[in-house]
Amino acid sequence: MTLLLNVLLNVVILLVFLRFLMQLAGINFFNPVVQSTVKATQFVDVLNRSLPKPGKGRINLAAMILLVILYLVKVSVLSHMGAGITIFEVHYKTLASGADSLLLGTLMAVTDGVVTFCRYLIFAAIIMSWVTLFTQKSGPFTEAIQELAEPLFAPFRKIMPNMGMIDLSPLLAILALIIIDIVMTNVSYAVIGGYH
Repeated sequence: MTLLLNVLLNVVILLVFLRFLMQLAGINFFNPVVQSTVKATQFVDVLNRSLPKPGKGRINLAAMILLVILYLVKVSVLSHMGAGITIFEVHYKTLASGADSLLLGTLMAVTDGVVTFCRYLIFAAIIMSWVTLFTQKSGPFTEAIQELAEPLFAPFRKIMPNMGMIDLSPLLAILALIIIDIVMTNVSYAVIGGYH
């Protein structure tokens, strides 16, 4: 039961996060991958009608709010079921019960989820770029992955010198994610130590 609930929550979280990123990256709406994700997450539109649309409509506040709520549900339900969600190699069931520990666990879960997803997205973009290079073909799935990863690479492309066909921005993005992961792990251990 716990495993099934965890898988279900992870699928919904992934869909909502993809919806948020697709809108943020401004991916072509006519891409079939984008259309199927939008159809699967139509419940986001219900909440989105009553919220402002910052960033010229590219920041989906409804998806952000739903992500936090879904992670809050995941952390609270699974920790009460005794699953002990392992994030940053820390079991949340060791935290003192209460609203502050629940919010801390949710914040850590959201950060870990975003970092993990971005890491997989970068690896997928690297693989897809090689596949496109060798096959000289690009499908809707490949285009969606590359467009999703572009906002992660863009800041590093601005600071890197132009090296022709060699693009080091994915490597720098991965290093940045590793640093974020290390910082969050140290922060979580410090906070958990404060609870004991």
